[in-house]
Amino acid sequence: MFSVADWPARWYCGNWSDFHGWLYILSDLLIWAAYFAIPLLLVRLVYKKKDLPFPKIIWLFGAFIVLCGTTHLLDAIIFWWPAYRLSALVRLLTAVVSGFTVYVLNQKIPDILSLRSVKELEHEINERRIVEEKLAASEFLLSEAGRVGRVGGWELDVLTDKSTWSKTVYDIFEVPHNHEMESGEFFNFVVDPYRQALKDASLKAQKLGERYDLELLILTARHNKKWVRAQGEPLYDKGNKLIRMRGVFMDIDKYKTNEIALQSSIELMERQNSQLKIFTHILSHNIRNHATNISLLTSIMDKETMDANNQEVLGKMEKVSSNLNATLDDLSTVIQIRENLLPSTMLDFAAVTGNVLAVLDIELAESQTKVKTDFRQHSVSFPEIYLESIIMNLISNGIKYKKEHENAQILLRSYKDEDQNTVLEYSDNGIGINLKLHGNKIFGLYKTFHRHENAHGVGLFLIKNQIESQGGKIEVDSILNEGTKFKITFNGQNRHSWHH
Repeated sequence: MFSVADWPARWYCGNWSDFHGWLYILSDLLIWAAYFAIPLLLVRLVYKKKDLPFPKIIWLFGAFIVLCGTTHLLDAIIFWWPAYRLSALVRLLTAVVSGFTVYVLNQKIPDILSLRSVKELEHEINERRIVEEKLAASEFLLSEAGRVGRVGGWELDVLTDKSTWSKTVYDIFEVPHNHEMESGEFFNFVVDPYRQALKDASLKAQKLGERYDLELLILTARHNKKWVRAQGEPLYDKGNKLIRMRGVFMDIDKYKTNEIALQSSIELMERQNSQLKIFTHILSHNIRNHATNISLLTSIMDKETMDANNQEVLGKMEKVSSNLNATLDDLSTVIQIRENLLPSTMLDFAAVTGNVLAVLDIELAESQTKVKTDFRQHSVSFPEIYLESIIMNLISNGIKYKKEHENAQILLRSYKDEDQNTVLEYSDNGIGINLKLHGNKIFGLYKTFHRHENAHGVGLFLIKNQIESQGGKIEVDSILNEGTKFKITFNGQNRHSWHH
């Protein structure tokens, strides 16, 4: 292999000038130096960059380049040492490694082409940075929302029995953020009997897969009692095996405290209202007894044995007694309306109005009052006795407060408003009411606005109570000497005010 007997050194093969020979030698040496430097750099790169893709190809390239450099080194040496056999062997090895490198590279070209370019990686990195910034902003907002809203999350790894809390949960329980929470430790914060309720709900959730939502009273690490809302639900893997429990804790102490205080106030008001009802009935009963006794005494007294002065006093006593009984009857009616919620039935406006007009037939004829109807909405669900009373009082007022030298014209109409509520409207051409002067007391008890011998100030008060006792409302629009309009909205579902 290393024999040189068959060939002379290259300096003696042909006519080499010094310039030509040394140019050839130095070029081969420079190529060899570069070819040996490149593999060293590749080896350094592979060792420094452990995750470099396709490392075997790099090793093949290194071997190929080393062998190519060796052929150039031997070409330079052959000028003095004609080792042509060794040179042929190195060239054969170079050819074999080169061919194998080409084969492997050809096999790996699809994988190499699938690698993303630098621009693609830069674009992906930029997009990922934007997403991470948005995610960080969202996490900040979520964390701040949880902190402000006092809502925190928790998670229990059922397999390792390790629980994880968010910072807000630590804040709710007034525990340091670096506190290592042991399994089941948070049950110790819950006050009995809520502790057992939470344990039962948690066990049921793990066994039956049901989520729970409880309001609990806890004693924090700083010994402060606080109301919290606890929610939890199970989480299963693809094999339907329970792996986690997770949920939220919400600080509801302020709202729960207000709710308890409100409930206490409602209960107190109910007791006071009940006592007031009992007192009202007792008072009404006792006053009625006294009024009845006065009426009886005045009725058995003999006016003929009295002088004129005493007869006048007795007449006044009889009038006072009669007014007192009438007042008691009115108050009793109002109390019954307030206390009794009568059942509603589906009523026909035309039929109920017909019954009322039949009762008022004589008054309508004597006053020459004309009543027109326009019932576009034919029926309503309402207590019949109340609807008859409302229509009766409205028409009676129309007759009573008509203009002196003009026949009364009354219109009753019904329809559905914008919110699909049933509305009954009454309008007349009577003397009207000065709403600027009397608007705030028009539905008051015993409030009258005109001098009329039969005006008692009870009708409108009863109408308002009857309507409001069923959840409805009544509004009035009136101009002095032009007429009055009443608008009754049933069931109280109207959302728009009626301006007048």
